Amino acid sequence: MADTRFPTALHIVVTVAVNEAAGVRTTSPILAEALNTNASFVRKLVSTLTKAGILASKDGSGGGIGLARKSEKIQLIEIYNAILPDQRSWAAREKIPSLCAVTRNIGTISDQLGEHADAAVARVLGGVSIADCVAKIAELETSAKTGI
Repeated sequence: MADTRFPTALHIVVTVAVNEAAGVRTTSPILAEALNTNASFVRKLVSTLTKAGILASKDGSGGGIGLARKSEKIQLIEIYNAILPDQRSWAAREKIPSLCAVTRNIGTISDQLGEHADAAVARVLGGVSIADCVAKIAELETSAKTGI
């Protein structure tokens, strides 16, 4: 089963950015409803993102969740690393008897491929900001409305 914490955290941060730009207050219950999940899961992700300096939250009646800095300054790799700090693309199986050339060496090959995959993820996510995501959403919405 795929881990959905990063896409959920991305959804949260982009929603906060869109809401801020529109002057709309964002709260955990609002996010939980939009994500069709419970508010405690959202609060846990928001807490992690706040500790990472991506989001800021204020308690109280006028409080809510906001970006900790400008959307142009938040790269997706920061969200990924905050939510999945030790996540690897995959890991080689351990404790396999070395019965042949394959079992003796497949771990090394797998580790090398995993490192390349992790570097590719970092390269892609490091080149995209929250502002880029907000702009893409606006573009997709415009295309959907015009039928283009």
